[in-house]
Amino acid sequence: MNRSGDDNRSVRNTKRRLKDSLLTLLEQKPVNEISVKELTELADVNRGTFYFHYQDIFDLLRKTEDEFFEQFDRTLNEKNLKVDSSRLFPYLSTVFSFLGENRNFCRIMLGPHGDKQFVDRVKNRVDAQCSHFWNLLSLDADDQRYSMYNTFIINGCVGLIQKWVEEDSDMTVESVTELTATIILASVGPCIQDE
Repeated sequence: MNRSGDDNRSVRNTKRRLKDSLLTLLEQKPVNEISVKELTELADVNRGTFYFHYQDIFDLLRKTEDEFFEQFDRTLNEKNLKVDSSRLFPYLSTVFSFLGENRNFCRIMLGPHGDKQFVDRVKNRVDAQCSHFWNLLSLDADDQRYSMYNTFIINGCVGLIQKWVEEDSDMTVESVTELTATIILASVGPCIQDE
């Protein structure tokens, strides 16, 4: 097998089995307790094949997360959505639709054995969008107020996502989108007013 074969069906299938097995193990224990041996046995892949594609378990985890965020960014770019007050609902709807389609992955990654760096990357994505939204609403807003508002929104959104994907909730994408938009818009006004 050569590296140019990364796109063939067999390689894609092997990588998918390794990623699925990693997620299965992450439901049971933290990544630093997962061995290549148990991962490859679960995936029914030999260790040599694993090391051909990945340096170690952390490399597999990082590449799995990278693929998730590439798909997420591609989804937002395809719809050409940016956060603003008139398009907040379509933006959030797209975000929650994507998260819903990847619910199991999000549940594991945001769960007790998930990756803190994944959570940080989610927060950074929310931060970038909040900053764009904040600038649209108040270009000369006080930095301290912005920082407090942004921290509240970021942690609130991540907590809401965790709760939504953790539970076997019957809350639809539309419902969770409406709730999130309502919370964000209700919290913006008081934060941008001068003292």
